[in-house]
Amino acid sequence: MKTKWRILIIILLACLFVISACSDKNIVKDKHEEDEKPSLGEQYGFTSFDIAIDTKDKKEAVIANYEEKPDKTEAMYENKMEDAYLHGDQAMDKLDGIFQEMELDPDTDDEDLIKQTAEAFEVLDYKTLKLKVTFKGHDTKELMMTK
Repeated sequence: MKTKWRILIIILLACLFVISACSDKNIVKDKHEEDEKPSLGEQYGFTSFDIAIDTKDKKEAVIANYEEKPDKTEAMYENKMEDAYLHGDQAMDKLDGIFQEMELDPDTDDEDLIKQTAEAFEVLDYKTLKLKVTFKGHDTKELMMTK
């Protein structure tokens, strides 16, 4: 009988963990009316953007995630050097300014993608920069540069 209770408690704890892990704090509130909503990837030229930058002093000093889906957009920006931990609309405001500075497209040379991204995120003295971007209508590009 004790074994059944233990199994039940473990299952309940696992369910609680899964439910709590599924958070919507990264969801960006849609500011467009349904009929004027831009198509996926139209605003920046990509639908997904993930970056992780390690510096000599800090691992994952800067992390940013942006994902545009038909039903929602998610954004997260963390900068340990500036103690900035932004999610949802606040992260999107920060990322929008960064994305506007970059002129990325699927034909951009890989080194230029890394260089523009490092400049836009203002981390030129990085140790490792990992970039994963999915351009509208193209396959995902995964790049890594180590200095």
